[in-house]
Amino acid sequence: MGAIAYVGAGEEWTRGGDPCGRPSGINVKKSTSTSVGARVVERGRVGLYGRPPSFAWSWLVDERSACPSWATIKARPASSQPPSPLRKPTLGLQMMPGSCPSVERCTFALALLFALVLCLFPFPASANAITKTSTGRIYGQLFDGTKRNAPVAGQGVTLQMAQGDNARDLTSVTTDAYGMFSFSSLDTDKTINYAVFTRYRGAQYYTDLIDLSTKSIQQINLTVYDATTSITNIAIVQANVLIDKVDAQNGFITFAENFFFENLGLTTYVGSLKANGSKPNALRFSLPNNARKLSLSSGFNGYQVIQVDSGFATDAALSPGTSQFAFSFQVPYTTSSYDFSYTVVYPTVDLSLLAPLNIHASSSGMDSLGPVNANQHTYQQFKAQKLLAGDQIHVQLESLPVPQSATAASISPLNRNTLWFIVAFLLMLAIVSVTWFVYRLSRRQRRARQQQLPRRGGSEADMVRGPLGRSPSKDQQETLLQELLDLDAAYEAGKIKDAEYQERRAKTKARLRSVMSTDLVKKTARSSDKRSL
Repeated sequence: MGAIAYVGAGEEWTRGGDPCGRPSGINVKKSTSTSVGARVVERGRVGLYGRPPSFAWSWLVDERSACPSWATIKARPASSQPPSPLRKPTLGLQMMPGSCPSVERCTFALALLFALVLCLFPFPASANAITKTSTGRIYGQLFDGTKRNAPVAGQGVTLQMAQGDNARDLTSVTTDAYGMFSFSSLDTDKTINYAVFTRYRGAQYYTDLIDLSTKSIQQINLTVYDATTSITNIAIVQANVLIDKVDAQNGFITFAENFFFENLGLTTYVGSLKANGSKPNALRFSLPNNARKLSLSSGFNGYQVIQVDSGFATDAALSPGTSQFAFSFQVPYTTSSYDFSYTVVYPTVDLSLLAPLNIHASSSGMDSLGPVNANQHTYQQFKAQKLLAGDQIHVQLESLPVPQSATAASISPLNRNTLWFIVAFLLMLAIVSVTWFVYRLSRRQRRARQQQLPRRGGSEADMVRGPLGRSPSKDQQETLLQELLDLDAAYEAGKIKDAEYQERRAKTKARLRSVMSTDLVKKTARSSDKRSL
């Protein structure tokens, strides 16, 4: 599995795809905020920490576990001006008898007089249009939900502000003995939103977005919970797996997974990434073997992630109620089929898998529910229910486009042996060709030397005797043999007649026998001389 990134303070994971499980391009962006909570909807997201504006897979979730209707940051319409008293139906123009010769003239005169008054005595501009108001106030109380909403005293609370694409921590206060906090002199501009954030016993808590443009003073209470390391009350009510993209060019399949955890207790589960020689007691997620390019989304902001076995663990907290987590990853594949393996980490009520229609998917552990529409696409849906921790689900994917890299590297050992044989054959052919060329060249040079000897005045007898009266040598024998070969070649080619061929062949053979006999006699004589000595 590839390296797993860490999500710490000052870093933000954002998605470019569907908010609840179809991330189509996840990037890591460095934030200038001083705390995690200050990253308020910088890209049109809802609430703090990337809460989705709506759950795109609501058809997969029970009404009980559907996403709550969080407020959405958006541009609000300009407030309409209050109706003018002149436009009230109970008021009208009262005509005095004899004051105007006609209604039309009176109306024209009044309009002219009104315009003259506006020019001479312009109305003063509204103070709200000139000066920037800072009359907003947010106050509330911090409660401990584990202790029957007892006030939490001495706890730091931060006010965060978001305006346009910018978000930051505005100010921080400490709750008093009654758990009260208050933020005053706040801007009530309609483009500004606020949120109250605190980190209590390892978990993050935050309010929904607060808009002071319509109500400048608002009471916002925030509830926190005691921490626990027990997972007894934790279960997954809905797990969604989406086959998001098949990249045949690079040989990767992108999966997106989306989880809804339910904490049935009154304490927040806060894990720890300290392993101490064993697996850490933290929130864990499984991944297939060789998974890489893990991209985190909802639920992980402000928390750390480490690799554990083939999956990963995070110290993200699970407060009482429903919590959502989403991430995506890639797995490599080399053929037209792939076996997707999913390991259940926590008891799961419902598990759904969506596969594109152009991919043939089958599973013995999941029921096929046929095609469904989601996120403006049609998928084949598979579902399993009431899964226990440790269960494994396998989904066989067929008809995948063969990766280009696999096509280039798909030469079998037999084909490789054939390729080596072809290379060796071509190499031998080249060696034979070079040898034949050298042999032909040497023959031509020898023939040229033979043709030059008669021109220098030598006779056939001289050729047999050799230069300066020396005895015939092996070179003479080879020369005569070559003459016989050339004579045979000329005869076969039809260059000489049969009678001439027979005559010349007989003479050449006689000369060759004479040379060979002479050499044999000399060798015999030498042998006799050596024996006598």
